[in-house]
Amino acid sequence: MKVDNPLSREFLTSYPNEAARVLEQVPDEHVAALFNALPLQICSPVLAAMVPEKAVACFLMFSDALMAKLVSVLPIVSLARIYRLLSSTKQAELLAVLSDKPRSQLRRYMAYSPTSAGALLNPVVDLLPENITVADAIRRFEKVEHTLACDIYIVNDAHKLTGVVELGKLFITSHHVLLRTIMKRKTLSIPAHVNASSLLLHPGWKTHRRLPMVERDGTLIGALDYSYLQETLGESDGMVMNDPLENMLSLAGLYWLSLAQLLDSVLGIARANRGDKK
Repeated sequence: MKVDNPLSREFLTSYPNEAARVLEQVPDEHVAALFNALPLQICSPVLAAMVPEKAVACFLMFSDALMAKLVSVLPIVSLARIYRLLSSTKQAELLAVLSDKPRSQLRRYMAYSPTSAGALLNPVVDLLPENITVADAIRRFEKVEHTLACDIYIVNDAHKLTGVVELGKLFITSHHVLLRTIMKRKTLSIPAHVNASSLLLHPGWKTHRRLPMVERDGTLIGALDYSYLQETLGESDGMVMNDPLENMLSLAGLYWLSLAQLLDSVLGIARANRGDKK
């Protein structure tokens, strides 16, 4: 995709969501180089549409000048997705280049009560856009370096949680099928602003050890692990709580953990094989 190609510019300008899906499959350094050479009004909507992990990887490669300009025009919601995944040092650098108004807006958006679920947020989750194919999803996972979770969260173009797909299901589904057609739409999630102590009775813990966390508008912002919730509340209240999954799902948990490790090994072999062919 050449910067001076009129068709490329038209595609990026008219179809930022579709462009984001394409660029998410391009090496980070190439995307960063493209954005560094593009006008701000073209690259900012595309960056805002990207999945957070890819957006952050590219963001860290931008020139200081582009970074300073982008943070001033990105919607606060989009900026928050990037901010959550930055190191504390990079977060401070980002805040430093913001003017007073957007800095205050970002801080208000990121602020959660110490007793809320949002205070326990883990912003690092495995997620995919709903309008990509199974084949595309598998290709993306071949590039990750971490162990994949059993549940893959699915989001729409506005980054709102729309469903979940079990990792194992991807490998037994026809590769041309879109994720939105196979995802489970009835997804138990956690509102970020509810009181954390009330979550011990959340029905989702009966079947999952991790649940997605959403903002008031349904935007996926991360996840909450039951073990972390239990540990945090146990320390603060001096209580020892029973894990509702300990008996019912112990075998199922071992099964899915083994499957995830197997799939991770298979993807690792695939990556190694591609490296040998280079």
